[in-house]
Formats: sequence, structure tokens, C-alpha cells
Amino acid sequence: MDYIGPDTGQWCWRDLFEFLHRYEGSQWAEEVIWPWADCHPEAIRELRDIGQPECRRARIRSHPGQYSPLEGMYGLSRVLDVLIAPFQPVNDDPALLNWVTGRPWWTGRLPDRSALPALAATAGWARISEDDFCPFFHEIVAVEPAEDPDAGPELVTEVWRGFMAGSLMLVRAGVVVRAGANVMDPQVASRSRMFWAWWRRNRVPADLSHGWGANSQWGTDFRRDYFADGELHYNVDGYKHPRDGDLPEATARELVRFRCNVLHDLGDLWPYGHRLSEPYR
Repeated sequence: MDYIGPDTGQWCWRDLFEFLHRYEGSQWAEEVIWPWADCHPEAIRELRDIGQPECRRARIRSHPGQYSPLEGMYGLSRVLDVLIAPFQPVNDDPALLNWVTGRPWWTGRLPDRSALPALAATAGWARISEDDFCPFFHEIVAVEPAEDPDAGPELVTEVWRGFMAGSLMLVRAGVVVRAGANVMDPQVASRSRMFWAWWRRNRVPADLSHGWGANSQWGTDFRRDYFADGELHYNVDGYKHPRDGDLPEATARELVRFRCNVLHDLGDLWPYGHRLSEPYR
């Protein structure tokens, strides 16, 4: 399968993002999430279809001049960035501000912690419940040093829940891990730039929408990762393997898998075109 038709309901995730931004009440689930979901069952169904494992091979696009489903789903990625924010540690570093306006990326009120599980429940998404750390399923929030400097990352605790629509990753679970100093630097792994992210409260985000105008920024595509047939498929819409490109292969693999640096902070790079598949262990 190499095409999904131009008619899409995914654009309405942007409406939910703007609804969250305007809301001034305190009943986030009851007055924002549930009413929106009741009005947009077609978007939820379409997302479920895109989450089918065979869809990882599909080219998802639309006719010129129309938003594609991936551009519509980008609105969902922003919604999820907002809904996981209440769980994140606060960092007042000015580097985390919008580098165009000098203001926070999100200027609305923070939703309460009920909003994320409420959206997942009403949309029928599956909660991530992996016991072992894996960068496909987990976003690093903090790192505790292990006694053995060569110890691999071990999951310590979950900070926020992660969810999938079928085989499609929607939002990774935020976690605290324990790892050796030769594997992860606690400062780098928890503070380095988070690629494919519009906003984080605890680290600098890097998103292809950044720097574009009010409408052009919404032409950004959602990053698609699938867990299917015993394999982890990262950034399936990428066009090159980590060994092909201007980044060292190890760096490209690290950024596609973790979406950040974990041992040495290499700054603002360009990993967006890379894709990767690996066995699930």
C-alpha cells in the first residue's frame, strides 16, 4: 500500500490544540477532551486505521493544496506535547523559550493531569506497559548514575504514561532510568535537545515547524514510528538509512532512536531524514 486518499479528518486535532489554548476553566476532561472527542469520531477512527501495522509501508499524502493526514496529525503531536507538560520538571533556562518571540512555546494554561488519560481512554489508545527501557517506547526525563560505568539503561519509574494507536506510537512514556556513566551522561540524556518535539518544559525542543509563520508551521508532518512484526520501525517516512548522510552513523542512529543525545551533547543537528528498523528485544 502506497497511498491514503486526500479526504482526511486529521486536521481537527489543530482545533483541539486551539481549544486547549483558549480554555479558562478547570474541568479539562469534562469540558474539553470529551466534548471534542464526541464531535470528531471520524478523526479517531481514521487515526486507528493509520495505526494498523501494514500502514507503516504506506506513503500518506494528499493532492496539492490540501492538508495531508500527516500534516493533520502534526496537530495531535502538539496536543500531546501540551498534555504531558504537567508531568515534566520545570526548567527556567531562557534557552527553552521560543527563539523567535522570546516567550514560552505554550502560552496557554497548563491542563491538569487528567487530560492525557482522558483523551487516550476516549480514543481507545493502548497504554505502553514495557518493563524494560527502550527508546522506542520511552522518553528520558532523568537519569540516575549506576555503580557500574558500563551498565545499560534500566527503567526506574514512569513519570507520565505513553500511548499507541494500534501499532503506531503517539506519545512515548516519560521515564527515569539508571545507567552507567559510559552509557549515559545524566545531564546530557535529560537536558539535551529533544528532536521531533514542539515544546518541552524541561529541555530545548527542535521541531521542523519552528521559525515558520502562523499558518505555514502547520504544514509539518507527524513522525510515524511503528511496532510491527517483532520489529521497531523508527521514522518510517524518512528517506535514508543512518549510514547514508552527513551525520556519523552512530550519531544518526542515536538521534532517530532516542530523539536526543544521551552521552555527548552535539547541539542542533538535522536527523529528520533518517529512518531505522531494528529487532524488538
